[in-house]
Amino acid sequence: MNSSETLALSVPVTNDKLSDAMKYRKADSAPGRNPNADLAPMIKAAIMGDRLAMEKLFQHFKIPIYNLAYRYTYDAAAAEDILQDVFIKVFTHLDDIKNVDTFPAWLYRVGVNASLSYLRSRKREIKKLVPMSDIEGRMAEATNDADTSHLRKPLDEAIDALSERLKTVFVLHDVQGFKHQEIAGILGCTVGTSKSHLFKARMRIRAHLKKKSIEAS
Repeated sequence: MNSSETLALSVPVTNDKLSDAMKYRKADSAPGRNPNADLAPMIKAAIMGDRLAMEKLFQHFKIPIYNLAYRYTYDAAAAEDILQDVFIKVFTHLDDIKNVDTFPAWLYRVGVNASLSYLRSRKREIKKLVPMSDIEGRMAEATNDADTSHLRKPLDEAIDALSERLKTVFVLHDVQGFKHQEIAGILGCTVGTSKSHLFKARMRIRAHLKKKSIEAS
């Protein structure tokens, strides 16, 4: 294990709540404040191999990246694993950074890709090991299982039902608090595409919640 792996894995990760992550992001994006203003020296030092700078970067971004992963997996352990994998990859490839201003967008892109990769691998494992009919039956029987409590929450169900692209834009914008220009940089799309995806995501979530409300009445 190299020094960057040792650093990332040695810092304890707590199961921070969604509200904490949202407060963190909003405070960092306050009007008149450049959220990346203090990062450039830290990133440059990390590129030069400064372990303290790496640890500070990890502490700065661990809550929003953990929250991003959790919003995809709804699994605290999986989110922590993804968080560690993301920073191992980031610290291993710091030399690839040519412009420190692009670091946050690159970091979030790595986080999104790692989360999507995890979901795809889990889907393949489930399909390989258990027939879908059995999965559906067990989910229906698990109404009292705390581990599947999120399945009973309409909003989480609605978000989880979104396509990968719509879900990513929704999580980055409405949960993490990124602006469309920032999302465009993270995902490599246009601002218009980001706005369009967010509109579609909100409409589908609204339709899902409306349907659930009608069914419950």
